Amino acid sequence: MTEDAAPERVRGGRMTDAEIDAYLQERGTGVLSLADGNRAYAVPISFGYESGRAVFAYWQFRPDSTKLAYSETTERACLAVYDFASQTDWRSVLAFGPLRELGTDEWAEIGELMDENAWSPDLSGVARRQLSIVGFELPIEEVTGLKCEPDSADE
Repeated sequence: MTEDAAPERVRGGRMTDAEIDAYLQERGTGVLSLADGNRAYAVPISFGYESGRAVFAYWQFRPDSTKLAYSETTERACLAVYDFASQTDWRSVLAFGPLRELGTDEWAEIGELMDENAWSPDLSGVARRQLSIVGFELPIEEVTGLKCEPDSADE
């Protein structure tokens, strides 16, 4: 551990609602945690965001999708979004809420949100496969955010 990252210097603080909102708009990728009883499943995911909700597009490569099965049994999902530059420069947000499958009539709206801040993988290598897409929304009921920025580490 370097001297400028000694444990007594590593501190952070809560993010404001405005900071959380801006951060989720900026990032567009995270980890979605799902559950089925006592079994957990975490999925790296890209998302679209607008204040109060995140939207996801699941690419299904086969009909028996684990992601889809867990989404159907999850009562309260958790979206973890974070970045880490150093021990004195990081941010992390946890957003919680139920998942709702989106209807095809909502695809134009989800597409706009995904285009604004989501990251999409290059799937050209799997073009011959039959892919299907399922959209989900996470209405955010609870959100927490923590941060440590170089300026705040010296306080």
